Amino acid sequence: MNIKKAILASMLVSSMLVAVADPIPAGAGAAQEQQLDRWTIQIDPKWTEKLNQAVKLFAGEDVQLQKVGKLDFNNKNASKITEVRSVDGKYSLQFDYDTGIIWTVSGKTATIDQISKQEQEDVLKWLKAIYPKKKYAFDNEVEVIHQFTDEKLSKTSKAEVREEKTYELKGKDFSASLHKLDGIPEHIGHITIDFDKKELDPKLLKTVVDAAQTVSTNKFEMTTAQLRVDLSPIISKNKPNITWVFHDGKVTIYADPNTGKINSIYNELGKQVRENKGISEKEAREAVAPIVKKVFNIDMNGYSVKWDGTEKDFAFTKKNGMNVRAALDANKKVVYIRVGRAAAPGIIKYAADLEAKPH
Repeated sequence: MNIKKAILASMLVSSMLVAVADPIPAGAGAAQEQQLDRWTIQIDPKWTEKLNQAVKLFAGEDVQLQKVGKLDFNNKNASKITEVRSVDGKYSLQFDYDTGIIWTVSGKTATIDQISKQEQEDVLKWLKAIYPKKKYAFDNEVEVIHQFTDEKLSKTSKAEVREEKTYELKGKDFSASLHKLDGIPEHIGHITIDFDKKELDPKLLKTVVDAAQTVSTNKFEMTTAQLRVDLSPIISKNKPNITWVFHDGKVTIYADPNTGKINSIYNELGKQVRENKGISEKEAREAVAPIVKKVFNIDMNGYSVKWDGTEKDFAFTKKNGMNVRAALDANKKVVYIRVGRAAAPGIIKYAADLEAKPH
């Protein structure tokens, strides 16, 4: 695998490791199916046999997969990538729901003693450097994610599970990914650290709750607060990215850990329009400007606005280089708003608008 493909593989695997929500179990009733959020999709039956064969190739036995999958909303560059898990939760795979191309297969098939002491120590050093107040201990179970060669991409037209893999290490309040991919050095990909409400700065939490209320009529009841650190930039000698992520199943907020300022807000239950028919640029500005002012303290006067047919959203730009990007639903309600670097087209959703500062 060349370096470009290896890095793409790293991105695909890493984005799966930091997904916020779990798939809805198979067998959900019709009423529940109607309430699926915009990231949960029914698996097209035409891919069922292919997916079953791929996971069987990995597991060595028949595995029952769920009938729904989760779109990878952490990676805007891989927005058609869907994760499907087995009913028992032990196995999963990632595939493109349009083409059916399978990218990875995985399973909870390793233990922590199969990870070298040096690699364990490297992960612990990063965890302690990011947030030293917690005690970190690894769970015994380790998920192994293998790169998969789909028959559509294979020179021999044969599907196969490759040796290139990622280990997902977990413990109380944290997870970390170890990449062992062809073409790039072995490295830690992502680290996430979970926090309880009582561990958060009350001022930061209030800022998050207030922001959530601007795009949702539901009360924000936080279920997830995480520090997410992307260490992949280290490969190219850049500093890692780090961001706060707050989630309640309905709204997701991204904030700068250094300043506490919010840089992205998503209504996860919103249905983003795929074309701008019926929504003028003037109406888009009127819908977005009050929220941008309230949440980000940005005055939209002087900003130009243009529909982006690729991203399916509205791009607001100013001559000084400040950018705002927003998506709307059919009722002109905000689905998401991103500002600063986070507003760049094709941005990976978890990438923060900052660099990690040394402890």
